[in-house]
Amino acid sequence: MSMQRVLKDLRFNLASGARLALGLPVRLLLFRVGVAQLLALVGVDVAISIVIDRLRSGPDAVFSLHAIVYEGFIIAVLLLFALLLAATTRQPHLRLAIPVLTLASEPMLSVLSVLLTLPGAQTIVFGYPVQWIGFWVLTFWAAFVYWRVVATALMPRRPRFLLRSFGGACLLLLAIPISMWSYQPWWYRDEPAQTADPAYVSPVTEAALAAQQTLLDDALDDLDEERPHQTDLYFVGFAPYASEDVFRKDMQVARDLFDDRFDTDGRSIVLLNNPRTILDEPLATVTNLRTTLKEIGGIIDPDDDVVMIYLESHGTRDHRLAVEYWPLQLDPLTPAGLRDMLDEAKIKWRIIVVSACYSGGFIDALRDDHTLVMTASATDRTSFGCGTESNATYFGDALFQHALRFEDSFLKAFEDARQRIAEREKAEGHAPPSDPQISVGDAMAEKLPSLEAALRARRSGSTI
Repeated sequence: MSMQRVLKDLRFNLASGARLALGLPVRLLLFRVGVAQLLALVGVDVAISIVIDRLRSGPDAVFSLHAIVYEGFIIAVLLLFALLLAATTRQPHLRLAIPVLTLASEPMLSVLSVLLTLPGAQTIVFGYPVQWIGFWVLTFWAAFVYWRVVATALMPRRPRFLLRSFGGACLLLLAIPISMWSYQPWWYRDEPAQTADPAYVSPVTEAALAAQQTLLDDALDDLDEERPHQTDLYFVGFAPYASEDVFRKDMQVARDLFDDRFDTDGRSIVLLNNPRTILDEPLATVTNLRTTLKEIGGIIDPDDDVVMIYLESHGTRDHRLAVEYWPLQLDPLTPAGLRDMLDEAKIKWRIIVVSACYSGGFIDALRDDHTLVMTASATDRTSFGCGTESNATYFGDALFQHALRFEDSFLKAFEDARQRIAEREKAEGHAPPSDPQISVGDAMAEKLPSLEAALRARRSGSTI
């Protein structure tokens, strides 16, 4: 067979495979079934896999020929299941028809896979990342395609056509988890430095477990006592989601800003879940947060000093802050739980910033005359900017990297940040908007100007 004929038949198969995947009418006679086409379609599948893996791996990736073993295993599994279908239905033509039709329809599924590798795949829609939604869409679409493959290839259509076609599709679907067991990408990141870097330590290693109590004790011991006749501000950071480095980045920016500009140097502490900091910072757990707030409550002047608490993580629809560091089993932080901690610690004056999806749900539980609460979103809205590749969340960027860097007033800074976020979300097409929320108690509203004036005076070196 000439190469020209092979390429012509390949075009027929890819066109028919696209119709099959999109649910358009198609017949077995529209496909060119044969060994040559099977090999050609395998080549197309390998080429597409190389491109998709390259997009997923990002820059500085290394090409690996080991993926040939994985691709060969996939084809072997597909041929085996086609052989089983042919034997159970007593239709020998299925031995080649099933693999050809399956591989001919794969490029359409690959289009969605490529889209999920593009920037923005971590955007939140209906409360879930686009990438997560796309995964389930792809899964159900693959199930539909595999059913159409079997339904198109089966002959005759009677008896019990639906039963046979669905049974065949289920058999084909079993190939997915079996083949993924040996998954090996064509491209991978060569990062030997990270594995050797002591900053990358599992939380369940002996070194990490042994260090944690000392880290918390030292951090609490290092907190300065309150200064008589001065309104002191204390900063507590809580970033408990270890899988995304953006929370560590946001938290470091916030702490540095408050230490430099709002006089919390010596009066700030960060609880952080991150593989980079497991040997340097105490873990962000509900227990450690309670211990920290209790310690601060014992060294401040409760009638004058103010404690700022910055919470940042993923939030849930029922208004829980995710506290996760696999394989540890950690409890989430709830609004009522945080309120109880603050009451137990006898911390009266509170500034609470919550950066998470649905974080507006924290306001009702925390609202009182002596409290300022700022949240990244409304109670029923998601916030934006999280993700493994992100350098800052929208709220963290707007409030700490911009507004509070130049504005002394907390209330004005929040309004500036809210406007900046709204403009960014509109420009980038995020809908519905996150709609950051604020609640300020009457007593706190009266206290903030004097607190801000005292901080401004100390920054300038004067006294008031």
